[in-house]
Amino acid sequence: MKRGSLAVSLIILAVFLYFLYEYDVFHNLKRILGELYLPFLILSLLLYTLTYYFRAKRFTLFFPQIKTEDLAAVMAVHTFFNNLLPFRSGEASFPIILKKLFGVEGVISSAALVVARLFDLLSLSILFTIATFGVSVNNRKFLWVSLFLCILIVLTLILGFKLLKLLKKRFGFASALFFFFYEFKSARNLIFVFLYSLLNWLTKFTAFYFIMKAGRLNLNFFESTFAATFGELTTVLPIHSIGGFGTYEAGLVGGFALLGFKGSYALTVAFYFHLLLFTMSGLLALLGWVYLSRRIRVK
Repeated sequence: MKRGSLAVSLIILAVFLYFLYEYDVFHNLKRILGELYLPFLILSLLLYTLTYYFRAKRFTLFFPQIKTEDLAAVMAVHTFFNNLLPFRSGEASFPIILKKLFGVEGVISSAALVVARLFDLLSLSILFTIATFGVSVNNRKFLWVSLFLCILIVLTLILGFKLLKLLKKRFGFASALFFFFYEFKSARNLIFVFLYSLLNWLTKFTAFYFIMKAGRLNLNFFESTFAATFGELTTVLPIHSIGGFGTYEAGLVGGFALLGFKGSYALTVAFYFHLLLFTMSGLLALLGWVYLSRRIRVK
C-alpha cells in the first residue's frame, strides 16, 4: 500500500472517530449492546457463515479440483482482508492463497474473481431494486428509483458485454474474462455461478436483517436491505478506509437518512451494524486461517 493511500485512510479514520465522540455514539452504542437479543445475533452469525459456503460452491465451478471446505476457508480469510485493508487491496489475497496452496495461476484466479465480482454486482443490483420496490410501498418516491434501476441493469448488461467483446483482442485480461464467459465448462455453469451469487447476497442480507433485529431496530427486510446496500457499495470506492470504518458508516447513514433516521441515532446504528459485521468476519477469518494453516502443515 502506498504511503499516500495509507495517509488518506488514517485521516478518514481520525475524522470518523471525531464524529463518534461528537455525537456521543459510544454511550448510545453501549445501550444497544446491552439490550442485544442473542437468539437473533446467533442466527445472523449462522446465516453469515452460510454465505461463505455459497461463495465457495461458486468457485468450485471454476476450480472443481479444490474442495468446497477448502474454498470456504479461503473465502473467510479473503473476505476479512478485503474488509480490513483499504482501497480493495485485500483482493490480492485470493490469487496469492490459491497459488500457494492449490497451484492455480494468478491470471486464472484473478479472472475468476472478476467474473464473480461482476455477478455479485448484478445480484446486488437485482436485490436492491426489489428492496426499493418494497420500500416504495410506504414511500412512493422510491417507485421511480426502482423503475430506473431496472432499466439501468438491462442497459449495463448489454453495454458491458459489447465493451468486453471490443476489448477482447486488445487486452489479455479482457480476453481471459471472455474465455470464462464463453469457453469455461458451459453456459450452464455460468447460470449456476449467478444463482450461487444471488443466494449469497440473499443470505447475506437476511443475516444483516437479523443483526438489525438483534439491536431491536424497527426495520423490515426491505428497509434493512435498502440501507445496507449503501454501506456495501462503499467497499468499492477508491477511498475505502482501514476496516471500512468511516466510509462504510457514511454509506449506511445515507441509506438510513433516506428511511427517515436522524442525526446521531443513524450514526450509532450504522456503527453498531458495522462493528458486529466486522467482528463476525474476523472470527470466521480466524477459523479459516487455522484450517488453512493445518492444511499447509499436512502438505
